[in-house]
Amino acid sequence: MKKLLTALLLFACGQGYAQNDSASISVETTKQTVSISTGGKAPIRKAYWGNSLDGMIFSTALINDNGNNSLGTLRFSMFFHIGATYNYNFSKGVGIYTGLDIKNIGFIEKYDAFDLTVKKRVYTLGVPVGLRFGNMKTRDYFFLGGGLDVAFHYKEKSWSDLYSKTKSNDWFSKRSEILLPYVFAGVCLKGTTLKIQYYPTNFLNEDYQLFNVATNTYYKPFAGKKVNLLLVSVGRDLKFSRKK
Repeated sequence: MKKLLTALLLFACGQGYAQNDSASISVETTKQTVSISTGGKAPIRKAYWGNSLDGMIFSTALINDNGNNSLGTLRFSMFFHIGATYNYNFSKGVGIYTGLDIKNIGFIEKYDAFDLTVKKRVYTLGVPVGLRFGNMKTRDYFFLGGGLDVAFHYKEKSWSDLYSKTKSNDWFSKRSEILLPYVFAGVCLKGTTLKIQYYPTNFLNEDYQLFNVATNTYYKPFAGKKVNLLLVSVGRDLKFSRKK
């Protein structure tokens, strides 16, 4: 229990000092002292934990609806994005990292003929793997890589002046694909990150079926429709080091 409380305290302190590149705090326990740095120089040839925050995500989508191409309406979200990274710097100029994160991603589509707006989004649990090139100590670098998101909660909203507002949500929904691989690239300046992320596979599940009461048959509403998400995010790379 003491270790759990200590870990929660350290995480909260790291969030509070996110804007201070030289802030640090130490917590005394019965066996050891744990030191956390939320900024400063990253270690070389030594593994360390970090906290990767995609604070603001701007998303859209490349939509191909049975041959009709369009671009989704820009979507903005700040909640709920959080993650932890495990990092290793081979030298001052090259590093590698992986981790675990939770993101809120999706797209907005408008149907002008019906004055209808539809928003689809999922919460995902993801594992990124990336390379960094630049100055690891000052956290000024370019980065690129790929990863895999697992969609665990789907939500859809629609509204217009002609129709009443509708909303639905589902855990591990069949409306979207569960596995969403992606590639990304970006730049980090003094710990502030700007990243572009692209999903080459379809966001929607084309095999998803609905029942039509009028015809007493099933149909596939997403058949022939491909949606590739495109994200731009602004975040913060917080360094956490642990010492006995």
